[in-house]
Amino acid sequence: MKNKITALLTLALLALAVSCNKQNTKKDNVGELSSENTSNLEYVKSIKKIDIHTHVRSEQQYLINFMDKYNYKYCAIVNIGGSNHNTLQSQIDTAKMLYNKYPRYYGWITTFDISKREESGWTNAVISQLKDDFNNGAVGVKIWKTVGMEFKKENGEYLQLDDPIFIPIFEFMAQEGKTLLLHMGEPIHAWMPTYTTKEGIGRNYWAKRPEYSFWDKPDLPSYSDIMAARDHVLQKHPNLKIVGAHLGSLEFDVDEIITRLELYPNFAVEIGGRTRYFMWQANGKVRDFFIRYQDRIMYGTDRGASSNMTPEQIKNTLEGILYRNDLFLRYYATDNEIPWGNIISSDRPIPESSYTVTGINLSKNVLDKVFYKNAVNWFPGIDKDYK
Repeated sequence: MKNKITALLTLALLALAVSCNKQNTKKDNVGELSSENTSNLEYVKSIKKIDIHTHVRSEQQYLINFMDKYNYKYCAIVNIGGSNHNTLQSQIDTAKMLYNKYPRYYGWITTFDISKREESGWTNAVISQLKDDFNNGAVGVKIWKTVGMEFKKENGEYLQLDDPIFIPIFEFMAQEGKTLLLHMGEPIHAWMPTYTTKEGIGRNYWAKRPEYSFWDKPDLPSYSDIMAARDHVLQKHPNLKIVGAHLGSLEFDVDEIITRLELYPNFAVEIGGRTRYFMWQANGKVRDFFIRYQDRIMYGTDRGASSNMTPEQIKNTLEGILYRNDLFLRYYATDNEIPWGNIISSDRPIPESSYTVTGINLSKNVLDKVFYKNAVNWFPGIDKDYK
């Protein structure tokens, strides 16, 4: 009898110890990182990192301070549909200035004016401009979602990426060894209903920007139409490196990205501010995606900095950058439970966390590729002067 009582007491004490340990672990996960998860996090903080997707429109000392402290280099992307040549040229001039004045901190990607495509000599003019931009350090060319969603041809059809007018430009880029960055379409939600509050406030991006909401507009291109045109270009130009911005607008399911990566060896993706879409999918599935395709995924945030920012705007923007940097590094480098809030906008305060997500705990080797090496491989020259 005495032995039975002793055994029961022992089991009770063990159960109590396990329970306490679980409580302590939960506290560690929500608050400070547990010691076993700090190694990879400290590693990714210490290594050189390239944010391949930013929009910087002016000199900003707070960004340079951030890049110094957290070991980043930014790729400033020139981004415009092409309908305003003066704005386009201003962005190109700013990107060149940042690259030449701060080569440690900035690389850049250019674009070209699509609005003049029906003018005589347009193709030669574009190629001439791109030659000049490449000579001034541009590591790639971006085409934005206005192709497929806004520009129309003379016959009224929407201009798609696989239109023959782009062929000589793509062939020139392949010859030059330059990469095409594509923001084609939108997340699939743009073809779903948008809602506003009873006060008339849009609840998502497409409610606020109805020109990019294609919900219930059967005469407009479908999501599948735009993705198919992009895939056709991947197939027709196997010697052209192509990177899908924002996870190729396939962010809702990594299996859709995998399908393209398997079909097209010349295709890679950059995250471009879509980390939250990973968080909404099965943790193990996302982690396996990163491990299997570790050479074809790049880190990007889609953060921006405009000119003429007020001190308050700079303060809020920097707070958002620091907040996201901390959470994103923890998500990729640990398996901790991470407090997560709503989408941050540069003119709003950091929100309270409303739920937690589990990190995917990538290895040091994979972290090194996602945050640095892949950008160097897919955009040769982006690491210039980054010692």
